[in-house]
Amino acid sequence: MLPYSFLPNMAAANLRNAAEKIKAQLGDYDAIHVRRGDKLKTRKDRFGVERIQFPHLDRDTRPEFILHRIEKLIPPGRTLYIGSNERTPGFFSPLAVRYKLAYSSNFSEILDPTIKNNYQLFMVERLVMMGARTYFKTFREYETDLTLTDDPKKNKNWEIPVYTMDERKEAAS
Repeated sequence: MLPYSFLPNMAAANLRNAAEKIKAQLGDYDAIHVRRGDKLKTRKDRFGVERIQFPHLDRDTRPEFILHRIEKLIPPGRTLYIGSNERTPGFFSPLAVRYKLAYSSNFSEILDPTIKNNYQLFMVERLVMMGARTYFKTFREYETDLTLTDDPKKNKNWEIPVYTMDERKEAAS
């Protein structure tokens, strides 16, 4: 299987062109990739207890926790491009107290004539995010990646979700 870092080399010319236009309009910017929707599925174990594969993901990808995670590396006032599969309108709005927010939907004049499916949108967003000054991924792929959560990308265990910061402080002690 090819690594994600190889994908930008495989993007069609029209997708690369769309990403370049978006990056030009953004200027100097930072980016976060926030994968939530499909990864937040829960199921009940045989005792009726809710379990999730990524126990900290829901907490770590909420705006208040994102602010806490990125504040040391992304100064206030910067443009923050957010690539996400979160479906709740305005979900990331609390980040606007510190950053100028940008989403793919802000660039419909560029994307609408080009994008025909979610894979193409993923490719363009990936190219845009990789062009950012500072880029936080949802999950760690490489040791040097900046990430929103410490949950492993590949997790076969279903665990009880964690919603507080206390557990992380205890783990750090």
